[in-house]
Amino acid sequence: MKLYLYLAPRQLDVLRHARLHFLAVKEQLDPWQLNAKMISRQSVRISEGEFQKELERQFKALPEQLKGLMTWEAFQNEAAKKRPKIEAQMKKRKQGKPPVLPNPQAYEELGMCRFFARADNPLLWERYADQHRGIVLEFNSDYPKFNTQKQVLRSVVYGQQRPTADHPMKPFPALFHRAAEYATEEEIRLIRPLNEAKDSKPLSNGQPVYFYPFPPRSIVSVTLGVNISAETREQVERILSYDLKYKPGRTLREVLLDPDQFKLHLRGTL
Repeated sequence: MKLYLYLAPRQLDVLRHARLHFLAVKEQLDPWQLNAKMISRQSVRISEGEFQKELERQFKALPEQLKGLMTWEAFQNEAAKKRPKIEAQMKKRKQGKPPVLPNPQAYEELGMCRFFARADNPLLWERYADQHRGIVLEFNSDYPKFNTQKQVLRSVVYGQQRPTADHPMKPFPALFHRAAEYATEEEIRLIRPLNEAKDSKPLSNGQPVYFYPFPPRSIVSVTLGVNISAETREQVERILSYDLKYKPGRTLREVLLDPDQFKLHLRGTL
């Protein structure tokens, strides 16, 4: 599988030291994953017709000895006194058992790295590559040693329905489902245990970043953003030209704009 990692210029450490940056899942503050404050589920309404049908059902279910002692009218009058209780029972049956959401505590010891399915997505270049000033690394996830036994690599599923704890997707369904509005990202997530990281250090905001080495030959190409600075471009070219772990060299590409459409093109550099 081809994976594309968007990086800002300050993240060239990924290429320089051949190590992926992971953030702890619990530190990313995705409110859907963390089950942030929610409204109550929409209440079920019981119509008059439904209530009357329920009374008829209950009356028909009375033992024969009781039916002879109570008329339908008398049963209705008694049921009217207990209407709130009867409706509560009806609502409970109608709603069914409320679904249980995945427990975010299950993700406390996990880290996540976000890859994507394309290298020419303008939204991603702006959002994750410092407004087109960064780079994109293309990985071959099938390369030996890129995969480990303790990881999950999976494409994100987009939709409006939140996954439940018993969702058939195993493991960690909440980490691989997002709202439909994010579908244009085409994200592919890599999840690994934090205790498998080789090292870590705090960012300027105090949030720790965890480092996981990757085989340098798993990089297929490097793409330069259309707004990349001369300094960042020179750093990337120097790494690919002189760093022995990338010998023989890797394909170097650059982004060019389409003259007629809001579209990006990837072209090899000379």
